[in-house]
Amino acid sequence: MSALKVPIDYKRLEEELYAALAADKLYKLQNDAKIRAIEQAVPTYEHFRQMVNGAHLKPLDRNDIKSKSGVQWNPLIKSTKSHDSTVSETLKKSTQDKRSNKDTVIKSQKMCKDFLQSWRTITDHSEKFTYMWNLRNDLQHHVFRVEIPASFLGDFTNACLQHLSKVDDITPVIELLGKLSTCNRFNLTICFMTRDEKFTCERLFRQLQLKGRSSDESFENVIKSLAVKYEVKLN
Repeated sequence: MSALKVPIDYKRLEEELYAALAADKLYKLQNDAKIRAIEQAVPTYEHFRQMVNGAHLKPLDRNDIKSKSGVQWNPLIKSTKSHDSTVSETLKKSTQDKRSNKDTVIKSQKMCKDFLQSWRTITDHSEKFTYMWNLRNDLQHHVFRVEIPASFLGDFTNACLQHLSKVDDITPVIELLGKLSTCNRFNLTICFMTRDEKFTCERLFRQLQLKGRSSDESFENVIKSLAVKYEVKLN
């Protein structure tokens, strides 16, 4: 019969042994940390305490640094990458938009050039007016997208004036004058008109005013409003 009355708990003894070994190891690590702190001449006691308390921590090796769960260590990295990607996409889109706008301007300039060439080949004023009328929906966004050449505006007002001498309906003339007044850099075009061209423009509006009164009084306010845009003073 065994002399021991109580069975030996080997598991508990093993745990106590491991705990004692861990305590000895921690004591040694902290002792070494104290020596290092003294050798490094840490500036404050707080630095000394942190070195001792963190003595059991070891630097991460290469395998530890690799994220096993796919979680980003630094959330700012993902945010920065996302921001950079957004900026890159914005710049790319801006470049594409600029290129597209440049292509549109070049296309509009060519269209305006072709238009003016055709315009100059027409000698009859009524035919010139008809040519403009057929393109009325393309004037602002295509033909004169960039600007209206000052020389053309003077020629056009003269064509309108000659056309009015043959017809009584002033509606198409008013509509075309209105469409041109909405084109890009219209005010600048008016400024560059010559004295003779401005005089022709004044004659045109006086003729419109005269015919408007005799046909429909509702035209009067529209004509006056347009005259202001064309810098024409009416009585």
